[in-house]
Amino acid sequence: MKARLIATLTQHLQTPFVLLILTCLVAILWISQGFSLGARLFPSVVAALGILLALLELGRQAVRRGAREESDFSDLAEEEETPTFYARGLLFFAWMAGFMGLFLLIGALPAAGLYVLAFLKWQYRSPWLPSLALSGSLVALLWGLGVALQLRWPTPLLL
Repeated sequence: MKARLIATLTQHLQTPFVLLILTCLVAILWISQGFSLGARLFPSVVAALGILLALLELGRQAVRRGAREESDFSDLAEEEETPTFYARGLLFFAWMAGFMGLFLLIGALPAAGLYVLAFLKWQYRSPWLPSLALSGSLVALLWGLGVALQLRWPTPLLL
């Protein structure tokens, strides 16, 4: 019963979902036109590419209307809904909440570096050298983008 409901919902909600995403992307493109040139570059490019992909998906759905999809979500097993499954989901949201808290407290660049380092070390038990290299590279990339796009980072609460 549950698998049939999921299959029905995924079949009937595909087009409305794409239309919702398309509406949000058009709004982002429209709003970003009021920004300065450097600030609107990134959201405009991402929104334009997203609009293109959404239109391609709507075209694909129109062409395949009535055809049976090869990827059918009706095979979702109920054994996936175990306590471990929910614990992994909660752990993911806990990491995201931690990142947002760090972002507010110490700022974007240090929070990104510390978050990636902690995530790689504690969640995936990655060696120190690759973890430090990846987190340092991310901070350098974000700093470079901030300089190139003349971004003003939000003021942290502690610094």
